Amino acid sequence: MHDLKEIKKKELSKADSFTLLSNNLEYVLNQISNNKSYATLAKEFNVNVANLCFFLNQDEIREKKEVALQIASYHQIDEARQYLESIQADDTNASVRKKSELSQFSTYLAKVKNRKEFDLNYKEQSDNNNQQIVIIPANFTKQIDK
Repeated sequence: MHDLKEIKKKELSKADSFTLLSNNLEYVLNQISNNKSYATLAKEFNVNVANLCFFLNQDEIREKKEVALQIASYHQIDEARQYLESIQADDTNASVRKKSELSQFSTYLAKVKNRKEFDLNYKEQSDNNNQQIVIIPANFTKQIDK
């Protein structure tokens, strides 16, 4: 990371944000894969969260961001598994419930970050913009011919 200490005064413009984020892209993606939130990253880089999101959703960066989110989702699933494995036979009901709910929350976060793999209700939607079906009633063509 470079140029961060001297720019901490006010939020950067969109163009300056993109330049700074481009120069630190590997660090940003690494932080995302380590489950750092966009808000925390934006604050660290002193950029607007909307600018960070717009930057990450550019065509040339989107695929890398998706990979980072997949890695983060695997970390979340590992965390969920660790919560469940930490339940001992002599744990209190409250302790078991807390670990179970933390596991469920970690699973939820993994689902949010990687819907294709962890969300059972996810259905991939194909782009149907180019497929238009036009239905013309049979008697309509007869009226045009007359």
